[in-house]
Amino acid sequence: MDKKIIELLEDIKKLLILDLIAGDVQAKDIAKVLNVNKSTIARIVPARRIKKSN
Repeated sequence: MDKKIIELLEDIKKLLILDLIAGDVQAKDIAKVLNVNKSTIARIVPARRIKKSN
């Protein structure tokens, strides 16, 4: 796949994860669906900073 397309898809993924976290979905639940470790989600979207700003 073209590198630019991959970057855009990664950005979309981050925005969707951000939206889920902003909607009070826990990182552990997102990680379970994506079959990754919870720490991977924390690296992608720092939920603590998001929660504090709301």
